[in-house]
Amino acid sequence: SRSNTYKIQSFNMDAFRYVINVNNIRCMLWCDYNEFYVMNRIKCIVSYDGSKFHGFQVQNQFRTVQGEIQKAIVIHASGRTDAKVHGRRQVFHFDTLREMPEKQWKRAINHFLPNDIYIIDSFLVDENFHSRYSATKKEYHYMLSMNDYSPFETNYIYQYGKELDIEAMRNAAKIFIGEHDFASFCAVDQYGNTIRTLYQIEIENNQGIVTFKFVGNGFRRYMVRHLVGGLIQVGAHRITKEFLEELIESKGQKKCLFKAKPQGLYLHEVFYK
Repeated sequence: SRSNTYKIQSFNMDAFRYVINVNNIRCMLWCDYNEFYVMNRIKCIVSYDGSKFHGFQVQNQFRTVQGEIQKAIVIHASGRTDAKVHGRRQVFHFDTLREMPEKQWKRAINHFLPNDIYIIDSFLVDENFHSRYSATKKEYHYMLSMNDYSPFETNYIYQYGKELDIEAMRNAAKIFIGEHDFASFCAVDQYGNTIRTLYQIEIENNQGIVTFKFVGNGFRRYMVRHLVGGLIQVGAHRITKEFLEELIESKGQKKCLFKAKPQGLYLHEVFYK
């Protein structure tokens, strides 16, 4: 349980807030008419089946993951995912004045959620933690089937249905490792920075189910789907590794026109220090 004695670390008169240390976790202490309230920051890990959502972020008139969660609490997520994209360990945080053991937040929030969203875990975190800005890297997986069409897998594994050259794709994927301007492989806006660093790309084949694994310090919108789309074209021997190199070296002057379907994409993990 928390100590009733708070050590004040700093005071901001404009915001009427104290920063305190409670059991070695920095929390906000809000002052309101001489009453003091501890503001808790809670980090949650959430999984969701994206099949019936128009993405993660709140949108008017459309069902979204964030929209469903915010029927219970207002949250800040590590990032967004697009329509039909799934989340295995997406992260969000929220602030609350309510006192509750950290693990009970999992059960409390799940009570209000539909059966295609589930809180895996919950933690009390430092007030400096931010689900988006504290993240150091992310891992995405993309799943593709070279087997016969399966109506049971179609919302979760891209039903490609043809053989691909796995070694050719692995060889081509090496050109994406490191820091690059990925403007040719993502949606671009005038304010967005398209320079990203990819630390690891793995391509595994398990009885005809191909899994592409990407680990990087960040990903722009559609980036993973364009990378996978390009690699599929290499695996089908429609384009060469050198063609992909030309695209990435053009820094957006030439665009990758191959974009894999969203159904096979998963936000697998978000990493923090």
